[in-house]
Amino acid sequence: MIFTKVDALVKDIDVDKYHIETVILSSDDLNKKIIRVRSDHGNEFGIRLDKGQKLQNGSAFFIDDHHVLAIGVESQDLIVISPKDMDEMGITAHILGNTHKPIEVKDAKIYLEVDPVVEQVLTQKEIAYTIEEVVLDKPLRHVNLTAHEH
Repeated sequence: MIFTKVDALVKDIDVDKYHIETVILSSDDLNKKIIRVRSDHGNEFGIRLDKGQKLQNGSAFFIDDHHVLAIGVESQDLIVISPKDMDEMGITAHILGNTHKPIEVKDAKIYLEVDPVVEQVLTQKEIAYTIEEVVLDKPLRHVNLTAHEH
């Protein structure tokens, strides 16, 4: 079976009405438009998303009237920065922008992959951060407002 669109989010489904099969992906896999997966029940499915469709943690595909395939995302260690004020947020955003690293900003925190160079710069600039095991809802992404290149 090949799915071409996300039918719903698990949080919006009455899960008592369905038998749920689960697939756990890496956050990087959420960026893929074509992927073959194997559920926790051993069933193989293809996902070839139509234009404009994106995978996220909790994406759901209806297999039939009684079965749903749910997408989960594995946890990963990330640098988590919680700027103490807008000044620190601006400085941090400038520093990270120059590294061209994909990030996620959510709930006043900045998330990015563990990188020793970034850790060194944050330490030198006295910007507090932690390394936390996080499950991302969406993949880390590059913030690209214009076609900026060096």
